[in-house]
Amino acid sequence: MYKFLFIFICLGSQANAQTFDFAQKQLAVWEMAKKRTLAVAEAMPQTDYYYQPAQGVKSFAQQIAHMTNSLKSMHTRFILKQPYSSSEKEAGTMGKKQLVAELSAAFDMVLKDLPKLSDTQLQETGKTHGAFPLTKWQSLLFMQDHITNHRAKAVLYLRMKGIRPPQYGYN
Repeated sequence: MYKFLFIFICLGSQANAQTFDFAQKQLAVWEMAKKRTLAVAEAMPQTDYYYQPAQGVKSFAQQIAHMTNSLKSMHTRFILKQPYSSSEKEAGTMGKKQLVAELSAAFDMVLKDLPKLSDTQLQETGKTHGAFPLTKWQSLLFMQDHITNHRAKAVLYLRMKGIRPPQYGYN
């Protein structure tokens, strides 16, 4: 009986010593999110980039600028725990090429830092969002959700202009 208990305790402690490596597992997810988001951004012709389906909502270009600023802001504040003082750029003064390049660079910022994050670091509280604090791994999931939300809106804009959006799939 004691021998069995000893083996069980040893195996349990070995299992606890292993890491999950959340950041490494998320790397492919973020690379795919970048690829899919850039494909949506590229699908809209320059001539329709400032399309706004209704008054009071963001134009397609503003959706792209918003995703860019949100990635930079949330990554800087939630993951790096640094102040972020930049504001969202006025999309109306930017062309498609610049907007897409800046969106790509914002994804690259996250992708560059992601592999450096250990499971221990990801369990730290990042910055409080709304009424509750988020751990860094929760912040990464929140960032993905936010990008997916705005990418989906951009897809709707493409459809409203009669443009077939890039195919969606998880892998």
